[in-house]
Amino acid sequence: MEVRGINHVTIRVSNLRRSLEFYIDILGAKLVHKGNTDVYLDMGGTWLCLLEFKNAKPMDKEHICIDHFAFTVTEDHFPDAVKELIKHKVNITRGPIERGGGKSINFTDPDGNELEFFTGTLYQRMKNWK
Repeated sequence: MEVRGINHVTIRVSNLRRSLEFYIDILGAKLVHKGNTDVYLDMGGTWLCLLEFKNAKPMDKEHICIDHFAFTVTEDHFPDAVKELIKHKVNITRGPIERGGGKSINFTDPDGNELEFFTGTLYQRMKNWK
């Protein structure tokens, strides 16, 4: 078997309209398709699907689940990305900090899903991991 990478990420959301505003207006995702309860977005070549569950409740940190996922941003663009998050009063959970061979900032979407902007690579992180 030869896996070539992650094909897409599907995120459960409680309010599709609110989430679309966040992912498109704040994070800069491009709308590819909008259905009744789902949307497909392109975010720098990463395919995201937002899937609406109106009565969904956030899981607490004690559940087994995906902790977060990170988007690559360039070192040059990182300060502007941080400014955009602050300008839109996005909930920042950690950073901005230098960590693991790059700059990092963690934040949540409107449903509390944790996301990260990171400037480094896997190999930079492994050189700097302690």
